[in-house]
Amino acid sequence: MIIDFRARPPYKSFLKLSLYKPWRPLPEDPAEWGAFELGREPNITADAHDMDAFVKEMDDNGIVKAALMGRHADDFGIVDNDELYELTQKYPGRFFPFAGINPREEGAVEEVERCISKMGFKGISVDPGWLNPPLKGDDPIFTPVYDKCAELGGILVMSVSAALGPDLTYSDPVIVQHVATRYPGMKIVVAHGCWPHVERMLAVAMRCPNVYLVPDCYVYIDCMPFADTYIEAANSFLKYRTIFGSTYPERSLKQTIEGWKKRPWDPEALELSLYGNAARLLGIE
Repeated sequence: MIIDFRARPPYKSFLKLSLYKPWRPLPEDPAEWGAFELGREPNITADAHDMDAFVKEMDDNGIVKAALMGRHADDFGIVDNDELYELTQKYPGRFFPFAGINPREEGAVEEVERCISKMGFKGISVDPGWLNPPLKGDDPIFTPVYDKCAELGGILVMSVSAALGPDLTYSDPVIVQHVATRYPGMKIVVAHGCWPHVERMLAVAMRCPNVYLVPDCYVYIDCMPFADTYIEAANSFLKYRTIFGSTYPERSLKQTIEGWKKRPWDPEALELSLYGNAARLLGIE
């Protein structure tokens, strides 16, 4: 069994995200090739925009549940929280939503409370580097929404990597450390694992036991630098805090799982990353 901690299914506002635009072919000049394009196989269910086919793809690949992240990220797109709730009603027991929150929006704190207390969301999701203007995740403007999330027992999912923000300072793991030490009782999931600052991220996770990593595509893409460094930690002190995420439709579910499993895993750590750690964090086991 597998729990996917970061999927973007082909449903309503998800389809407006850039990941659902046609993928560009590899440039003719090999000097312009990027890791995200190399080795990508066709993603049939994503291209078809077919939600039922996506759920069947989950079934075919042993994915029993998936976490869905809302997004309120200005120019980088909106994934509506009410639509996430709709999916939990259409497919009972399959999806765990996290509310997309923009701290600059009026009513952000109230939205945290509405989603967690009234609709049963597991927590909140923030994309600080994609806000306009961009923020770092430890900016004081987040304090009210973090306070409310912690008060309600929610999980904070923070997307942090080189892809989010105008420069690499926005993906510095010290940002996560500041939040984790300020809220030691709140579980914090770092989507994308602060890549490429992998060693610094692992140092923060070592210091902060409330920090979990979902290094997703930075592990399952074959040519991604530093991927095995995540696995070395996952085989040891992060065995119970490393979690699989597909970042679908970045790749098909099948291709993401195959790429994840290719790494030099300890068998127990691999199984925990695919199911047990997420199940424990989500409170379903």
